[in-house]
Amino acid sequence: MQAMLTHTKMEMRMFFREIIGLFFVFIMPALCFYFFGSLFGTRQYGDMTYFDQYIPGMIGVILFTAGFFIIGLQVVIDREKGVYKRLKGTPLKPAYVFQAILTKGFFAVFAGALEIILIAKYAFGAPVSNHLLQFLLSLIFSAVTFFAIGFVVASIAKRFQSAMAIGFVAMYPMMFLSGATIPLDNLPNGLQTVSMFIPLKYAVHMMQNGWTGQLFTSASTLDAIVLGSILTAGIIIGIRFFRWDIE
Repeated sequence: MQAMLTHTKMEMRMFFREIIGLFFVFIMPALCFYFFGSLFGTRQYGDMTYFDQYIPGMIGVILFTAGFFIIGLQVVIDREKGVYKRLKGTPLKPAYVFQAILTKGFFAVFAGALEIILIAKYAFGAPVSNHLLQFLLSLIFSAVTFFAIGFVVASIAKRFQSAMAIGFVAMYPMMFLSGATIPLDNLPNGLQTVSMFIPLKYAVHMMQNGWTGQLFTSASTLDAIVLGSILTAGIIIGIRFFRWDIE
């Protein structure tokens, strides 16, 4: 237990030293949210206010960046530096390393989500959801799914450059074709079709349902099926292909 706690503390210290991860989890989403909130904060989207739609939306962006940059990219960097190879010579079990990585990922997601909610409340006077438990459940389920995607990236990419390229290629479709920043109804029909293949779309929609108290309705069924399928596939791929050492 002491070894697990010690390694978790080490992972957290490393987290605060990684400028790329900090930028994409805390700075970029917050700036985008404040900018779009200043421009469109008074708009209505059907029965939803701007903030009902875009608090979950921007938190969805944080899920993506945490999964790809905090977990996927960082695991590749540490593996390339030989961190995990050196750990194999210690009593530390791989399960403890895995747990520490997940703890770091959840910290990033929860801290980033809290930042967005506080900006909405104190910068724009937006009310906080009355269904925080539903939102929290949807957030955790979506986060685990994107952590699994992060480990898939770490399984595929052997080098930092490859992982970074995958992250940047995926970033723009995830941000702009998922409903996280632009309403899907405003997109051309062709792009709306493409959005059906964007995993973040389903995470954002599920969190919007959680935020508005509709998580346990039929409106979330498709989201749960798609995210559950991605999570299952990610676990299978990770078990089959993930390696702690560069081969």
